[in-house]
Amino acid sequence: MSSRKLGGSNDRRWNRQVKRESEIVLLCNPRAGGRWKELARIFDSEEAQHVRRIVTDSVEDIAPAVRGLGDDARLLCIYGGDGTIQRILDHIFDNGNLNEDTVLALLGGGTMNVTSRWLGFGSSPGNNFNHVVSSFRSGDLLLKQVPLMEVRVGDKVHHGFTFGIGPIVRILDAYENGKKGKPAALKLGAQCVAGAFFGMGSQDMFEQMEAKVTLDDEVLPFGKFATVFSNVTGQINPGVEPFTSDRTRDSFHTAAYAVSAREFAMNLPFIMRGALPIDVSGMLKKWSKGRISEPLDTDARYVNRPAKRLLIETDEPIYTVDGEILQKPDGPIEITIGPTLQLAVGPQASLGQTLQAAKSALRR
Repeated sequence: MSSRKLGGSNDRRWNRQVKRESEIVLLCNPRAGGRWKELARIFDSEEAQHVRRIVTDSVEDIAPAVRGLGDDARLLCIYGGDGTIQRILDHIFDNGNLNEDTVLALLGGGTMNVTSRWLGFGSSPGNNFNHVVSSFRSGDLLLKQVPLMEVRVGDKVHHGFTFGIGPIVRILDAYENGKKGKPAALKLGAQCVAGAFFGMGSQDMFEQMEAKVTLDDEVLPFGKFATVFSNVTGQINPGVEPFTSDRTRDSFHTAAYAVSAREFAMNLPFIMRGALPIDVSGMLKKWSKGRISEPLDTDARYVNRPAKRLLIETDEPIYTVDGEILQKPDGPIEITIGPTLQLAVGPQASLGQTLQAAKSALRR
């Protein structure tokens, strides 16, 4: 990943003649998270006075909103959660409506704001907006270049940061189709624990997914999985960083765990931090032969490594891209690296991210 500043006097494209209000666009989903007050605060701010606003009232409005961006947009601020962002990205790349120089700022504001928080936008959407616009206008906005995954399913193509399929997605679907809020989430969590550990409740939710999974050119020697997921940021949720190796520029993180839901749930606290179970049988064999000093191998059923291509052949009916539950048509799912975005870095970015962005900006 690389990062740079945009908007300073050294950027030769900064001086082209465009209307000031055309350079910065605020695309917002007022229904995201039900935070009308926060959106009103953004509209009333000084930074919003010279910003072009595009407001969507429903999911169907996103496509025409994206088509109306125009070539002059240099900074696109998105008010909404991961689901809103995912739909916007799909429409952007479906129709080629994004100038390669355009910077995206993910302000948050939805129910799930995983990518926004990963980029350092941990404050309120209003504060995030003020930071982005003022930094952009002063030439101090730090950027990250982040590739997207391209998810092909039948004749559909999606773009996003995280993909998942299997029992975990069934659980997410149950939550999305039920009551929302903390009490409902706790109740569903208790049901999942009871189902995974004690076989209580509907077992359809916890059955392993039957699938043929191919990583690059290798067909995994397993037929049933607790979960298969891919990601480009290294973070699935705040505090959930389950990957064991750094990805390369042209690859993405992938994990495919061929274990039962019960075993997966037991090891989840370790898996969340990228610690995989040890191969117990192999460990005992080494010890029996007195080879105690040799490094221990991880359980081969826990496949966790970067890949350039992931192919999943399964009858599983649903999958997710960035938290959006999608119906799977007939045919395999193929995941590769897609286009790269220029994303704004927020004020709460980690020290490592900020230093990386600053060094890259200085190099330019």
